Amino acid sequence: MKRLYKATMYRMFMSKGVRVSVGLTYLSAALYYILSVCIAKGNIDASNSGSITAFGDGMILWLFGALIVGILVGTDFESKTIHGSLRYGRKAIILNYILVFATMILILLLPYTIGSVCLIASNVDMSTANGTIISIYMGNVFDYTNGISGLILSYIAYIFVYIGQIAICIPVAVKFKKSIVVTAFGFIFGMFTALIATVAKSSEILELIYKFTPYDYGISKIGCNASIADMASGILVSIVFAGICGILAWLMFRRADVK
Repeated sequence: MKRLYKATMYRMFMSKGVRVSVGLTYLSAALYYILSVCIAKGNIDASNSGSITAFGDGMILWLFGALIVGILVGTDFESKTIHGSLRYGRKAIILNYILVFATMILILLLPYTIGSVCLIASNVDMSTANGTIISIYMGNVFDYTNGISGLILSYIAYIFVYIGQIAICIPVAVKFKKSIVVTAFGFIFGMFTALIATVAKSSEILELIYKFTPYDYGISKIGCNASIADMASGILVSIVFAGICGILAWLMFRRADVK
């Protein structure tokens, strides 16, 4: 299993698509924070806040996170490297996909975490850049007062929440085995998560189901001022949801015709 993980991580870092995805994510994170600070200092009109949010993690992670899942699973089948992995067993293959995927999400989120921490540490007055808040990262910049432990727990919780949210792309990747399909699904699904929340509120049953998914966890629930119970709940729900996605992927993979 350890060898499989190392081999897969090596394959990912050697992939041009993964390198481009990571590079563009880091560039987007830098632009997100730099432009937000420019708004806060009055160098850019606050009316442009909506455009700047396009560089935030909410858009970027769903785009490149889904693309990386497509590369992770799709190229395994397209290049026939899946045959070399079969000796580990299909459960191990799916578990490996989840572990590698989780590692890549952590790497993609790193610049947003660092950027947020740097803004908090530098005490930049961001009050006039309120429109750039689209996630917990910028939200924590505004809300942080004291208590580094709450900030750290908030970021840990959000890492798990993102892993849980985007894990839905794994069974899709196993089913279709095409990077472009997974990327399109992830990007579109990511845009519609807000709509899903609205639809869920129309029914008590749907709302209850929605509360047991990682999509219900945002700034108000796992920000730096949130309770430890809410943060722990977000982590637990996300782990369970990712596990369910892994089981779905395993069931689909069992039926897949590996040629």
